[in-house]
Amino acid sequence: MSHEKAGLLPSSIALDTTSAPETDQNTKNTLSEPSFIQVLPRWWRLAKLWFTGENRAMAWRLAIASTALSIATTLLLLKLSYTQSNLSSNLSEKSESGFYSAVWEFVGVAAVATPLFALSEWVDGLLVIHWRRWLTGHMLDAYYADRAYYRIMLCSLQGLDNPDQRMCEDARSFASSSVALMVGLSRKLFYLAAFSGLLFSIAPRMMWFLLAYAAAGTAVTAAVFGRGLMRRTYEVLRREADLRFQLVRVREAAESVAFYSGEAREAGVSHARLAAAVHAALRRVAWEAGLALWVNAYSNTTLLVPSLLMAPAYFAGQVRFGDITQVSFTFQRIESALSFVVDNLAALSGLAAQTERLDELLRALVPRGDPGASVARGAARAGAVLELEGLSLWTPGGAQHLADGLDLSLGAGQSLLVMGPSGCGKSSLLRCIAGLWDEGSGTVRTLPRDSLFFLPQKPFMCLGSLRDQVTFPHVHTRGSATDLAALLAAAQLPDLLERSGGWKAEADWAQTLSIGEQQRVAFARLLYHRPGLAFLDEATSGLDAATEDAIYTALAATGASFVSVGHRPQLVQWHTHVLEAQGRGRWELRDAEEYLASRGRAASPQASGGGSMTLRRHTVSARLAT
Repeated sequence: MSHEKAGLLPSSIALDTTSAPETDQNTKNTLSEPSFIQVLPRWWRLAKLWFTGENRAMAWRLAIASTALSIATTLLLLKLSYTQSNLSSNLSEKSESGFYSAVWEFVGVAAVATPLFALSEWVDGLLVIHWRRWLTGHMLDAYYADRAYYRIMLCSLQGLDNPDQRMCEDARSFASSSVALMVGLSRKLFYLAAFSGLLFSIAPRMMWFLLAYAAAGTAVTAAVFGRGLMRRTYEVLRREADLRFQLVRVREAAESVAFYSGEAREAGVSHARLAAAVHAALRRVAWEAGLALWVNAYSNTTLLVPSLLMAPAYFAGQVRFGDITQVSFTFQRIESALSFVVDNLAALSGLAAQTERLDELLRALVPRGDPGASVARGAARAGAVLELEGLSLWTPGGAQHLADGLDLSLGAGQSLLVMGPSGCGKSSLLRCIAGLWDEGSGTVRTLPRDSLFFLPQKPFMCLGSLRDQVTFPHVHTRGSATDLAALLAAAQLPDLLERSGGWKAEADWAQTLSIGEQQRVAFARLLYHRPGLAFLDEATSGLDAATEDAIYTALAATGASFVSVGHRPQLVQWHTHVLEAQGRGRWELRDAEEYLASRGRAASPQASGGGSMTLRRHTVSARLAT
């Protein structure tokens, strides 16, 4: 899909953006078009999480307080209607004593109402803040549980866009809109209960007129504007999130973009996304303008109704002038209550769009395993650190078959180098062992999770101090500062501590350190955690040969078993065995000495130790079914 440019791109940068993704992660879904009736159960599902969850006491206390204040303010408004009636009647009748008595009555009501209305606003604000805090916290817990954030990343390729924006901005808007509409609706219902009896007793025809008029207006508003405005609001949220996401991507990859001189292309993508966001906003504004025209016409039609219907009785001397004022005040309150949907359709549309986005995210955060097509997992048996039994592996979605019936057992103290051309599934094999990918069959047996450690090619530099970089993901540090400094020295970073300003120094480490330095910091992490089995996914690709040798020397000295993924032939010398991709899903497993000999190289001393590797077959076949 291509961007709709809406004629908003400057001619100097009006690039062809058909290759640019329409959403932040190649979102291919079409916008859903649910009705308000369909959205309501989803809204309740989200609201019920808070009102029945661990913070339900806080939720109900604030909700009850808000409701009580709504009732109190409604009663004050009812009292105010009588006070205004007395004021107007005494003024028209030139009753001085009655007028000043009504003035003091009005002052008394206002003195009570003013702080009460302010208190009501404060309680409503607390309700929004605590609800938003809980909702975002709940989603964050689910996001980080069971590596859901990784599943979401895979899901985003299939249509779930911008989870960060949903958890932050959409959650805030959802809580704010929900409270505003809930409080507004409750007050309207109280108005209806408090004022309808009064109006019916004074002017029953006016009450019947209001009921019929409001029903017709609500039906027309929902039918003509409801679904279309909700769809436009949903689109605006998505387009704005896409623009922010692309700008964040450029910021994170600023150096790469600069090296490529890719600013013109990225500027074109940014402007295209801006144009799409503006175009979506313009379409929503057009719908809102149409809605405003209808609402104004609907509301203005009723302005003269009380006076027109009460005038004959007033001219006949059957009612006082103050009665007309009271009826007008009461009529307006009831009309606003019965016209809740008409007056709040734009806010309801926004809430519906926010509900859709949050509901989609929460459903995506729930694990949806497929036991019939998942890799089984278990503990490695005695003497082994890694066992693969009949492992068949597919990429998520089943697009590519990576292995079929792969069997091997890696013993304690042994090491394995996984080699092969790019795209053959080397890193995917590590993802399967780590539990990130499960699509396939067979069994993976490893040491306990806390005895495993993975080093990706691009290390993650967390927000925090230099100490945090070495101890990640631990929160609490073990070992002295001297011990940690020794780890940096072993990782060939002896001067990093001094030039960074000490262990408490904080920086944007992903930008401050080169990729080679980041890889060495990650290796210091490995030494800090002392795993029984380490996995290195091209973890030394940014290092020179001498530094790489020093890194593997330090790793071998720990006595840990390790599995490496790499392309460099010199890596073989640090491993006891080599697993090489042969193409079309075939894998061949050989002793490192044999591998080196087959390529005319002498086996190094490092490759000859560690005992023997137990294999089902010397060559493991993984053929695609035909």
